[in-house]
Amino acid sequence: MKRLIIIAVTTVLAMMLSVARAQDGLNIASAFGSRFRDLPESTETLLTRSNLRDVSLSLYHAITISSRPELAREIEPLVARDGAGAVSKEVRYASGGLYYGFYVLPQSGGLNRYILYLNGNLRNDDRIMLIYIEGKASVDDVRKLIGKGK
Repeated sequence: MKRLIIIAVTTVLAMMLSVARAQDGLNIASAFGSRFRDLPESTETLLTRSNLRDVSLSLYHAITISSRPELAREIEPLVARDGAGAVSKEVRYASGGLYYGFYVLPQSGGLNRYILYLNGNLRNDDRIMLIYIEGKASVDDVRKLIGKGK
């Protein structure tokens, strides 16, 4: 039993370390930290390789914050700084702020990397959503996954 617990703890720690490294070097990494994650209005979704095989992804990390529109002023600049280094991007602005951003980042370790940002507060929704995705999935695959595909 003790051996099983040690294996389980080691596996969880290794997974957490790989997730932390995935966003290393990106400004948005701080948005996935305890500052935002521990808010009562926040929901974090973390899916790793074993949950994502069917969609050719190795990591899906999302944070959604409801009813805190003022936090967009902290998160949007992080997204914009990482988006400046994107190989392609699609952005939409509303009411003077970034409403939607879909950024294709340069590959890292042979994996495609994507950032998606939505500030629903600018369009009659009370949520801010930030998603980081990496894996072998193409841009079209990711668009389909998030419901933006044709």
